[in-house]
Amino acid sequence: MNQSNNWLNEASQLCDEIGPEDGVDPRIIARAMDRKSKNHKSKQLSKEASHTLSMVFTGELSDPVFRDLEVVDVAATDDGQFLIVSLACIDKSVEIDETQILKKCRALQGYLRSTIAWSVKRKRVPALKFELIQVDKGVSRNAYSKNNQ
Repeated sequence: MNQSNNWLNEASQLCDEIGPEDGVDPRIIARAMDRKSKNHKSKQLSKEASHTLSMVFTGELSDPVFRDLEVVDVAATDDGQFLIVSLACIDKSVEIDETQILKKCRALQGYLRSTIAWSVKRKRVPALKFELIQVDKGVSRNAYSKNNQ
């Protein structure tokens, strides 16, 4: 009996079915799984940028337009050139002018990028794109973020 048939007989006695990864070194499978998570750094940057932008919008900006805004989500594009910042109005009773808010956000883009770069200790940070979204009163920030991941 050759060696491969001997291994098949022993393996069939130890398990119900022989799977595709049987006989493969688990370290090789772990390395392949690590390669699949290419977006780890961009996800980490998005999370840190979201935290930094939330702090800036709530505390550092003196413009009253930004006081009622909340950073809901920050997502990196596939090519890594842009961070898309989703903003929502916290107070529903306040009338907001979407074009005015987006114009002011674009004007502050350089300051916001330098603040993000300083907080995450990076030399270059992707450009920021802003979008204003409507969030229902019953949906919390965390529920919205979990649904859109």
